[in-house]
Amino acid sequence: MLKVRDTQKRLKERALIKAGSHYAQLESNAQRIRNLHTETHQSEVAVTAGILAAKMELSDRLLDASHVVEVSVQAAMQSLAAAERQNLAAQAIHEGTEKLLKSKVSILRKTVARQEDATSNILYNIDKYRKKESCDDW
Repeated sequence: MLKVRDTQKRLKERALIKAGSHYAQLESNAQRIRNLHTETHQSEVAVTAGILAAKMELSDRLLDASHVVEVSVQAAMQSLAAAERQNLAAQAIHEGTEKLLKSKVSILRKTVARQEDATSNILYNIDKYRKKESCDDW
């Protein structure tokens, strides 16, 4: 049972790492788009009307891409939060199973120790009784 819980825990940890990586990548892409958008507006001097029109079109496309990426970032953030919750739940279940198993092992060891003590006491008393009987026979 503990192996199953351990496997579940490792799977949730991997999912968390993957979600975190995906979120970080999307956030990086969003930042790059924002930087490009800012760069297109920094140099306001246009040599020709064609260059100005191209800059405006690029700016509009970057703005649209920024909105799309922001939606993806929000979705990735929600996925990351869900993965974190699932990871915490898997860790709690794993720890609970581990504690339960340790408790059961401890109880079993105590029971075995008591049985061994009882057996040795019974054997000791039987042996003592036999010695007493053999002494009484004299």
